[in-house]
Amino acid sequence: MNPHDLPEQVQAGPWSAQRSTGELCGPGGVQRLEPKVMDLLCLLATTPGQVWSREQLMQALWPGVVVGEDSLARIVSKLRQALDDDAKAPRYIETIARRGYRWLAPPAEPPPADARAQRMRGGRRLALVAGVVLLSLTLVAAWLLLSRPSEPAPPPASVGSLQGTAALLSRADDHYFQFSRGSNEAALELYQRVLGVDPDQPAAMAGLANALAQRAIRWPTPPGPDAVEFTRLGDALAHGHLAHEPARSQLQRARQLADAAVVRAPDSAGAYKALGLVASAQGQLEEGLAAHLRAVELDPDAWGAMINTADLLEQLGRPEQALPWFERAFDAMSRDYPRNPAQVRGWHEALGVLVADRYRARGDLPQAEAWYRRVLSLSPLQPDATRRLAALLAAAGDPAASERLCRELQQRLGPEAGCGKSQQPAGP
Repeated sequence: MNPHDLPEQVQAGPWSAQRSTGELCGPGGVQRLEPKVMDLLCLLATTPGQVWSREQLMQALWPGVVVGEDSLARIVSKLRQALDDDAKAPRYIETIARRGYRWLAPPAEPPPADARAQRMRGGRRLALVAGVVLLSLTLVAAWLLLSRPSEPAPPPASVGSLQGTAALLSRADDHYFQFSRGSNEAALELYQRVLGVDPDQPAAMAGLANALAQRAIRWPTPPGPDAVEFTRLGDALAHGHLAHEPARSQLQRARQLADAAVVRAPDSAGAYKALGLVASAQGQLEEGLAAHLRAVELDPDAWGAMINTADLLEQLGRPEQALPWFERAFDAMSRDYPRNPAQVRGWHEALGVLVADRYRARGDLPQAEAWYRRVLSLSPLQPDATRRLAALLAAAGDPAASERLCRELQQRLGPEAGCGKSQQPAGP
């Protein structure tokens, strides 16, 4: 059954639900339910005794959208709270082990329209009397009444509110841009929670597509001491694991989400950036490049899309076109840092070192030195920039300046940070 086919009003035991308003009336008074919680109530209460599998409920409540079972569990938990139902001794919603859920209470006929109208008139009369009584209270009593909330305040940024999903989405983005296995898994969970509340949220779709693609690209093996990790898309493509399970299925799901995000938000740079990343991971480099370029058209500061554009140009054998894109991304990061420091921090310096390394590889040592110094102006004693600048200065005949940099690096950060520990740059 599709939620759109459910009746507008459902009477279930002592409970009366009105879908259009989201109101649930019953022994506990009047409550306002989230749309998905109301849909679940109507779905179960109109089919008493029927066992709904988790897969059937997720398909009915989120048609065409892939969500995790935690989204359904959250909705069931909220409905039980509203009904004052106990999962261990249920009166309404019974959990069927390894199968799903069913509604226990028999359906009841909706109250006659005239009875409903009479209750409403009675409610208005009661409200009028209450108003008169309140006006006659003393100042102290009035202050006490006004100082008490009419109902318990919801927790700040609860997941069921628009503010709550926005906060979760922002937190998910911050986790995603850390590019560690743990942070990426946290981002996956948070994006799915947002979609559990708002399944048509294109930014969450794009974010989930990005996180799935990163999981497929970077971590092809389970966590552990022998785990394999890739930091560059080209290396992952060359390894070949992206064409096999489980990466292939993860990328297929990510592609569906990215396509849906583009359809729902055709002017979203984030949606096109996600599409570009997924297409690239699927080996469709030209398509990925086109999507990233479209993202930059929509948002001139889309530095993630710029970095990926440069990376794809290098993989396509056009390195001379790639370097300006890396530089554009660095400048865009500088502009974005005040708004999103958690996302930019760390990547900014690494990208600057990468640009300097590219100039050094070309033999343009003055530009390489300028870029290393630019990084150090933002992050003093950044290890890679310090070591490589020291090496340039030594090669240019200034060993004293080189030694001074190395000595300060070792004194401030410890012996393990000395210039003898130089590492090859890992691009973002």
